[in-house]
Amino acid sequence: MRVFVFSILSVCLLVSSLGAGCAERAENSGQTGRTDILPYRLAAGDQIRIMVYNEPGMSMTLMVSQGGSVSFPFIGKVRLAGRTLTQIEENIEQRLKGDYLRDPMVSVTIEHYRQFYITGEVESPNGYEYQPDLTIEQAIALAGGLTDRADEDDIQIRHPGRQLLKDIPATYPVYPGDTIIIGKSFF
Repeated sequence: MRVFVFSILSVCLLVSSLGAGCAERAENSGQTGRTDILPYRLAAGDQIRIMVYNEPGMSMTLMVSQGGSVSFPFIGKVRLAGRTLTQIEENIEQRLKGDYLRDPMVSVTIEHYRQFYITGEVESPNGYEYQPDLTIEQAIALAGGLTDRADEDDIQIRHPGRQLLKDIPATYPVYPGDTIIIGKSFF
């Protein structure tokens, strides 16, 4: 009987610790499901939707311009570039509160992400809309796959404004604005 009770307690503790670990990983991973990615920050080329609840005249879809700011009703200029969706929501809510609305509720969502680019030995080199949790392998699939002349071991990537990284594995994450270069095989 003691062995049976001990076994049940052991299983309960194991399940409890696994559940806590899963919950902790989910909490740390944010919206993307990956712990290695920082929160998504907007930049030129992203299209967002700002909704102010019960205020249809203040809800709109906007493209983040090169300047990175937009003019919003009643509050004027709102900086979007370099900010997370949560930061934008909080900023608009804070600026609308009091003078214009009693308790504004603002929601900001991404309608379309800015593009990443893939060139070299893929079937359809081009710019493609970024997707959360995208890897180089998935980007190659979006571009129609590798050509017969592609060198699978010669993958390079350049993050915007950074140095070219060489010999990147296919599981490497892709971010908006990245340029992926697939090299050509000599054989």
